[in-house]
Amino acid sequence: MIKSSRRPISSSTSLTALTGLTALLFGLPVLLGLIGIILPAAGYFPALGKTGFSADAAQQFLATPGLIWASWLSLKTGLLATGLSLIGGFIILAGFTGSKMMVRLRRLLGPLIAIPHSTIAVGMVFLLAPSGWLMRLISPSLTGLSQPPLWGLVPDPAGLALVLGLITKELPFLLLLGLSASATLPLQRLLAIGAGLGYGRFASWAFLILPLIYRQIRLPVIAVLVFSLSVVDMALLLAPSLPPPLAILVLNGFHDADLAARLPASFGAVWQIGLVLIAVFIWYLLEQMIGKIVQFCRWRGWRGLAADHLLPILSIIAILPLLIGVMGLIAALIWSFATGWFFPAAFPASISLMHWQDAASYMPLVLNSGILAITAALLAVGVVFLWLYHGQGLLQQNRLLQAAIYLPLLVPQISFLFGLQIGLSWAGIDGSWPALIYIHMIFILPYMWLVLAPAFGQMDWRHDRVASSLGVAPFRRFYRVHLPLMAMPIGAALFIGFAVSIALYLPTVFVGGGRIGTITVEAVSLAANGSRGPAGVAAMLQILIPLICYGVIWLLLKNRFRRFANMQGGGLT
Repeated sequence: MIKSSRRPISSSTSLTALTGLTALLFGLPVLLGLIGIILPAAGYFPALGKTGFSADAAQQFLATPGLIWASWLSLKTGLLATGLSLIGGFIILAGFTGSKMMVRLRRLLGPLIAIPHSTIAVGMVFLLAPSGWLMRLISPSLTGLSQPPLWGLVPDPAGLALVLGLITKELPFLLLLGLSASATLPLQRLLAIGAGLGYGRFASWAFLILPLIYRQIRLPVIAVLVFSLSVVDMALLLAPSLPPPLAILVLNGFHDADLAARLPASFGAVWQIGLVLIAVFIWYLLEQMIGKIVQFCRWRGWRGLAADHLLPILSIIAILPLLIGVMGLIAALIWSFATGWFFPAAFPASISLMHWQDAASYMPLVLNSGILAITAALLAVGVVFLWLYHGQGLLQQNRLLQAAIYLPLLVPQISFLFGLQIGLSWAGIDGSWPALIYIHMIFILPYMWLVLAPAFGQMDWRHDRVASSLGVAPFRRFYRVHLPLMAMPIGAALFIGFAVSIALYLPTVFVGGGRIGTITVEAVSLAANGSRGPAGVAAMLQILIPLICYGVIWLLLKNRFRRFANMQGGGLT
């Protein structure tokens, strides 16, 4: 295995062919899903007797009331959430790198990333609703209200609550990627160069360091943009409903009791892809504009010394969404124990385990989520290692294979899952465990590749050569040398895989076909129906699996592989 990785690609044709086939198999579901959407969008749907192509589906969808506003809402919230998350992450990097605050933040990033999107959304509903915890904390002393107001922060017509929810979830992810990217840069040397040019700390980061970091994390940023434009679980709880964001509008069409509604919904899924392409083009224009601004500031000799005074304040503001997310989780936890909590009381008059008595009924859902997450994550790690040892060069040279890996992140989920569901139904495997594990795996795999591929590339092969010179067999070197060196990145990849799998809502709904439920699907359903107590319990159980996995991985790495930490970066903090 190890020797073959060091041989030229042409000498291991069978292995590279196998790797290429594996990569195509992971891109194939997305392509089939797209075909399964495009054909109904064009009027071809034999199951309903539509055997010819027509523009009827497009005309019906384009006549949907509020379509333009729904599209604008999705475009606006997606761009705002991605932009503000990236800016917030960069400000935190510039403001706190090298300080004790950054050490504390690094410890929080793992648990924050582990929390599913829907859990954050449930917590924000409990916090920001008209009768939410925030309003109770300031009433009646500051507001004079003794009854919940008729207005509320969730949901708001402008979608700002959805933007805030997305920032709360995506900022830690982008910050973690930024930290990983900054670890590969000579920060002290770059800061010294900046000081030599007369730059302050803000300008040194803005002109010298952040552009280098952005180049490394650009693809994940685009993935965040695509996700933010088409998010469903958070939008169900935080976005306005009349009209809803475009992804919800399309989802409603797919769930319509009238099967004929699936044709215009399919065109809506294609419309969603068009909206994503527009957003990516706007993002590209923004990149060019910001690049010109940075170039202009450099040319004019702007040193940014005054901005250094604002950096601590901006850094604290950037942390606020994370604090709001934590407060929302605390509110959800309190609601799960509350039995009598009337407005405007800041805390419940009485608490009990009444809602938790039903926790046992959620255990099958928790078990399903755990099995899915663990199985899919372990399989994904195996596939990534297969690629790393036998096809890394091929993947780096072949853009088609790279695109196949990242397709699930770069194509809106709502735009291909219905088509994929049709294909799985045709094959007779929809709603089956293998199909659901497979789909979860293709969503986990790109994240694992992003974590493991750079770490594998930085692995110190001198240890392998020393072991080889001592006569250690290839597999034994893999087990005794490579795995310990890669333990930290593997732990980080597994943890991210668990968290991504637990958070998957739409793939579980479509591919599970209602026959395999997870705690995430149940939590969204309960929160959308206004069942605060049970929703609080479900939200807490939803966090349970990734946090347990995080704790187990962290303890294992700390006790078994800690001495390798300085030999290989990129692990859990």
